[in-house]
Amino acid sequence: MQTVIIDSHNEILLYWIREYCRHKMPLVVVRIDRHHDMFSDCPRLPAKEGRNIFDYFDRMMPEIYEYAKRRLNEGNFTCPAFHYGILGSLYHFDPRKEKIDAYGRVFGGEFLDAPRTRIRSSSAGKKRIDLIEWDGASTKLRKQNGKLVPAPQSIGVHALEVDLEENSLPVVIGFDLDGLCTTDERDLAKGAIEKRLDRVKSLLECISSPVLACIARSQTPKAYVPADMVDELQEAALCLMERKCQAHYYQVFSRGSKFHLL
Repeated sequence: MQTVIIDSHNEILLYWIREYCRHKMPLVVVRIDRHHDMFSDCPRLPAKEGRNIFDYFDRMMPEIYEYAKRRLNEGNFTCPAFHYGILGSLYHFDPRKEKIDAYGRVFGGEFLDAPRTRIRSSSAGKKRIDLIEWDGASTKLRKQNGKLVPAPQSIGVHALEVDLEENSLPVVIGFDLDGLCTTDERDLAKGAIEKRLDRVKSLLECISSPVLACIARSQTPKAYVPADMVDELQEAALCLMERKCQAHYYQVFSRGSKFHLL
C-alpha cells in the first residue's frame, strides 16, 4: 500500500485516477473526515472525443493535476470522481460519530445506489460553460448550506465490514486530519482525540488490503486543522497506516515534493 501525504484534500483526485487506471476498475473509498466533501458545480474536463477512458486519463495526467488543484476545491472534488466512473462507492466516517454515511455501497464486484451526475450547460457571452452537478432525477438529494448534496445511507461499522469482506474491487483510504481535530476544537482534551483515533483504528480493521491511503493536512487554502497540531496528528495517522502495511510514502506540498522511506 502506498501512503500519500497532501495538503488540500482535492489533490487526491490525481491519485484516485492513477489507481483507477492501474486496476482498470472503479474504486471503493473509505473516507475519514469531519466533512463529507460532496458538493458539486465542478467544471468538467475537456471532452475525451471517443477515446478509451484509460488512454484519455493517461494523456491528461499533467492537466488533471492542475484541474484538481486549481479548478476544484476541498468541498467538491468527489463529484467529478463519480461522474467519470473513478469511484463506485464512498463510505464517509466522522470519528465524532458512531455511524458511517454510505454514498453507494459495494456488493462483491457490483455497486448499488451510487450517486449519479449530469452536465449543466450555460453561456457567458460566446463562451459555453459546462458544470458537473448531482442528478436529482436519479439520486436522492438533500439541501445543506443552500446547496444540494446526495443523501447518504447511514450504516454501522459491522455493515461496512460485511460490504468489504465480499468486495472484489480496489479500496482506497482517505484520511483528512480534520477528522481528528479542527481549528474550532483547538482546546480539545487529548483524551477526546485518542478516542477518535481508537474509532479510526476500529474502522481500518474492516479493510483487509487497501491499495492506497491518502492523508490530507488541510492547511490551504484555508486551515481546517490547527497549524501547531498538524504534524503531531499526521504522525498519529501515519502510525495507524503503518499498522495496515509497511510502505513507501510521498509527501506532496505546494512548494514541491519530498520523499521519505519508511
